[in-house]
Amino acid sequence: MFEREIKNLYEQIPASVCRSDCSKCCKDMIQFFPSEEKNMGGYIWDGKCSHLKNGRCSIYQNRPFVCRLYGTSAMLTCEGCTPERLLSVEGTLSLVREYNKYRNGEIADAAKGERYRS
Repeated sequence: MFEREIKNLYEQIPASVCRSDCSKCCKDMIQFFPSEEKNMGGYIWDGKCSHLKNGRCSIYQNRPFVCRLYGTSAMLTCEGCTPERLLSVEGTLSLVREYNKYRNGEIADAAKGERYRS
């Protein structure tokens, strides 16, 4: 439903390289779009993300918005990540507000019976 908009938000997040032993972001419970959950192949929280395999993200290319932000923002810094640039607090909040607008719209559509279609 909002795939293009979300992809645009993803593209505004700086690329980041994570240290091979870094999985700090995978130990926080997260929120995401229903469509992001579908792209991840589901999600189970058991003290860590169900996609953390051998200390690495097994769905890195399909990770949701918040995982992409982690380590690239002044609000979500990580000593194990090296972003191409660091998003400011203001820049991060702007992206989060935009993301929440689309997320709330997708959830509202789903509640009205307009389920996500692949």
